[in-house]
Amino acid sequence: MKYFFPFLFLLILGCADDDLKGGEIDHEIIGQWQLEATKISPGGIVDWTRVDDGAIYDFQGDGSLELSKWDGCKAPVNGTFAIAEEKLYLRFFCNSELYEPVYRILVEEKKLILGFIGCIEECSYRFKRVD
Repeated sequence: MKYFFPFLFLLILGCADDDLKGGEIDHEIIGQWQLEATKISPGGIVDWTRVDDGAIYDFQGDGSLELSKWDGCKAPVNGTFAIAEEKLYLRFFCNSELYEPVYRILVEEKKLILGFIGCIEECSYRFKRVD
């Protein structure tokens, strides 16, 4: 019985990876996007703040993902992504730690805007298409 929960955790973890890397993804997010601005609120109204040399996110049609950089990780970072119900699910390892951020996704005026689901206040990231 003492091995049941670790086994169950590994089983769930293994199945989750299959969900994030399945068939071809047909979405306008496919391609390379570079972070150009952030809107991070510590508790008040904020506007977009320009980002110099922002990270590049490369979304492939097969569900694979490459991030040119992620805070504290050796670059590049490789992982997977999925899109469901206007949400973007990322999955990757950084320094042997699993990251699974979830964002609201919006593509408008040739910009990709990701809103981090885990924020209480505004946490949005705006990208421009690179390719």
